[in-house]
Order: sequence, then structure tokens, then C-alpha cells
Amino acid sequence: MPPMSTRAIEVRDVSKAYPGVRALSDVSFAVDRSEVVGLVGHNGAGKSTLTRILGGVERPDSGTVEVGGAPVAFGSPDDAITAGVCVVPQHLSIVPLLSIEENIGLGAGRRARSDGPPLRERIRLIAAQLGLEGQLKQKALWARPSTQRLVMIARALLREPQVMLLDEPTAALHPSEVARVFEVIDGLREDGMAIVFISHRLEEVLRLTSRVTVMRQGRVVAEEASATLDKGRLSELIAGREIDVDAERSAPSPAAADDVLLRCEGLVRLPGVRGVSLELRRGEILGLAGLAGSGRTQVLRMIAGLERPDEGELTVKGRPIGRSRRSALRAGVAYLPDDRVNNGVVPEMTVAATVTLSDDRRFRVHPWVPLLRHGREAAMVDEVLARLDLHPRGAAGRKMKHLSGGNQQKALMARALLAGADVYLFDEPTEGVDVGARQDLHDAIRQLAADGAGVIVSSSESDEIVALADRVVVMYDGVSARELSGSGVTEAAVTQACLVG
Repeated sequence: MPPMSTRAIEVRDVSKAYPGVRALSDVSFAVDRSEVVGLVGHNGAGKSTLTRILGGVERPDSGTVEVGGAPVAFGSPDDAITAGVCVVPQHLSIVPLLSIEENIGLGAGRRARSDGPPLRERIRLIAAQLGLEGQLKQKALWARPSTQRLVMIARALLREPQVMLLDEPTAALHPSEVARVFEVIDGLREDGMAIVFISHRLEEVLRLTSRVTVMRQGRVVAEEASATLDKGRLSELIAGREIDVDAERSAPSPAAADDVLLRCEGLVRLPGVRGVSLELRRGEILGLAGLAGSGRTQVLRMIAGLERPDEGELTVKGRPIGRSRRSALRAGVAYLPDDRVNNGVVPEMTVAATVTLSDDRRFRVHPWVPLLRHGREAAMVDEVLARLDLHPRGAAGRKMKHLSGGNQQKALMARALLAGADVYLFDEPTEGVDVGARQDLHDAIRQLAADGAGVIVSSSESDEIVALADRVVVMYDGVSARELSGSGVTEAAVTQACLVG
């Protein structure tokens, strides 16, 4: 009897085209059992299209897919799950008011097995494998982001897959939380799982994987052993150009110490924010650091007028900000939310409509019509998209749902840039974007400060905070616990302050 093949999944010459766009061109790659392979590439490189095909959401125009040596043709996600392929998407799919146990079991009832343990017992066994057994009755609403991510993995494991695709599984997680996800991935690999690890965090890709497949413009351009790569070389393969991934923190912006644009005094919004005070000066980039749940996002939402503080004062240029989003906009506050899927992107809107959404009267004939009022306004939209190097060219008329995640983020950044604000609030501005797009977005943020605006960047990534910020306010357990400035702004100092306050 011939030995069983170690190949878990193999893709051969897969192509896919949409109207006006060739998303994949003759893509081939494979993953063996007990192997973690990295899949990386520029936003728009084709990773998402390939993931949708392997997850049964899309069908390829040509090419073949084999699972366990047998050809498959998925017509739906159910077909992929039945064949043993599960996708854990980047964006969490959690029902907040259900328990962790109920979230793990979502959709599994109709797949209940008659020849094995009852569903509840299977959930408990998987929860124990992932270290979730003590939290099964807790509502998902109160779970940490790393726990919610493990819930998504547990839900996939309940389907007993041979192959798992993890799309940005550590997005917006702090290093201490990333370590827990890594332990789980290592354990799954040791148990024989084949894993495709999709991430823009290149150091994580090199740490976890045995091989890396690099995509660019819908094609596989490289496949190399992880041990032969470093972060710089992998960045160049992804971008097709040299990227300075280890650039030192830029020199502080020329902020005037007495020119305070934004002042927050004693902000309280229970239970998450218990006392935050900070100042933002003209020409300054202020980093807002802290673990998930520390209150960073709530502070930005209060400044942006999306949540009302229970106590405290907010002023821009010495004048109180009204308690609404419209009032904040009028006061000169622009805001880029952390969750672009639920809070920023309207999938059916065009890029032009999205970029001009915050200023309908100035730009458009009607809020939902992508027709700009004057040629000058249209030129402004094209200029800001080009400034951010949004691909593909001529993207203004395309619907947001047809863009990659990184290009969606650039469109939202373009909307903020067009606001002409005094104060800019960016929450996780580069989450889920590739190294080239990250550099483009960082350059845009630095230019805003150089032009005299005040910028707050809230991020879970200490290296991003250090790369951008002149000063850092660290939040811990709902309060502004520490301030770092000058030579004190280091990754070690920011990380320690986030962990111990």
C-alpha cells in the first residue's frame, strides 16, 4: 500500500477576473500536513480573492484545487467546510450578547455528528485545547480581543478541518495577546493541521512559518523558505521596491509649546474611561497607547463627538466642542475609526462618494450619487487618492466592496485628509495593511503635522507609536497613567507602561 500523501491542499494555475480587473493569474501553491505557510502580499495582490476561492465564496475561472489529493470544486462555504477547509476571517464575527460557548457553536447544530460526542461536549474539549474552558459562560461582549479571536478559531475547529486559513489573526492584538495565539497555532501544527497564515506583520510570518508565498498583482512572485528571509528582504519582495522597515523615529514636529489645539480635562465615561486628561499642540503627533480595553478608542470617540462623556471638558482652540459628531466636525475634528468594516466603509458606495462623505454640500450633487459638483472638487479627490498611491489608478468610480482592505483604509484616510481639519484622530490607522501602504499612511500622517495640524494616533502596535509620536500618553485601566516624551519614547518603555501602567 503506497504511503499517504503529506499534501493537505494544493492550488494549481488558478485564475479569476472581475469586470476590468484580473485578480488572479495562474496562481499555484501548496501546504503539507503539520505545516504553516505564510501568504503575503501588497493590498490588492490577490490574497483575499484566493482566500474567498478556497473558502467556497468565489469560484475560479480556471485552474484546480485539491484537498488531501482529491480534486474539489466548491460551490459554497459549506462545500469547503465539508471538504475540510475552514477560513478564519480577519474581521471578528461575534454575537456580543451570546456566551462564548454559544458563539463557538454558532452554525454547528445542523452539522451535529451522530457517531461522536454531543455538541456541547465537543465544544468543551476544543475550549480546553485553546485555554477557554473557564470562560465558556461569559458573554462574548466582555471578552478580550485575543479571546474573541480564539473563539473564531474554536468555531472553525468544531468543523474538524484538515486545512485552516488564518487571515490577520493577530490584528489589533497586543504582543502579550499575540503570544497566546501563537501557542495555539503551534499546537495545531503539531497535531497535524495544515495552516495558511495571512498577515502583514512580517516578523510574525517569519516566526511562525516554514515557507512564505509572496503575491503581487495577482501572481505568485516568490516562494522561499522562511529561514532564508529577513524582514527587509520580505518587504522588498512584497512591494517590488526597497522599503526601510527599520527607520528610526522621525524628528519631532515643530510643535509650539503654547499653541494648544485640543485640551481634554478629566474625561469620564463609565465603565471604560475613568479619568483622562491630555493636550495636543499644533504640529504635534501624540501617540495614545494602551492594551485593548484600556479605553483608547472610547477617548477618541468622545473627542469625535460619537460618545458623550459623563464628566470632563473638551475644547478645540479654547472653545468647547459640542456633544455630537456634527459639532466636532464644525470644530475642526476629523476621525478615522478603528473598525473600517462596521464604522467606516459603506460597501455599495464608490470611492469618490466615500472620500467626500463628510462634506456633502461642498462636493456632491446628492450624498449617494458619485457625481461631484465641480471639476475642481473632482480634481481634489483624484489628487488625494494619488497622494496615497491608491491602487488601481482611476479607482474613484469603483465601489468600496471591490477594493482590498488596505485600499479601503487609504480611501478613509483620503476622506480625513480632505476634511482640512485642525485636529486629526487616527485609531489603528494601519491595521491589516501591507508594509508599503503602511509607509504611505505614515507619510501622510507626518505631512499633516508638518502642515500645522495636531494629530492623535491610537495604536496597539508599539513600533507604530514609536515611529510616529513626538509624545505618548499611555492609558491603563481607563486612566491616562503615564506620559513619555523625547528620548523616553522607546518600544520597551511604551510596552512596559501598557502592561503595568
